[in-house]
Amino acid sequence: MKRPVLMLLVLGVLAVGSAVAVVEVRHETRSLFVTLESLRDDRDRLNTSWRQLQLEQGALAMQSRVERIARESIGLEAIDPENTTLIRLDPRGERQ
Repeated sequence: MKRPVLMLLVLGVLAVGSAVAVVEVRHETRSLFVTLESLRDDRDRLNTSWRQLQLEQGALAMQSRVERIARESIGLEAIDPENTTLIRLDPRGERQ
């Protein structure tokens, strides 16, 4: 009679241990899911910021804006063909 009681006790301890393990694994899974969702939110926010920065960079680098700033800030002017001298070099590297 002692052997069936011992077997029943061992099976009971294993069942309780298994239940505790299931609860622990479910808790860990939920924690990891919350972390994953938080990281996805961060990723989406960073992607949005990156797209906005790319648009802003494109707007800042537009040729017309650069030319306007060059004229207004440092007084650059367009090249006047009448005041331009063209110097050509022959194949030997001498001026013509």
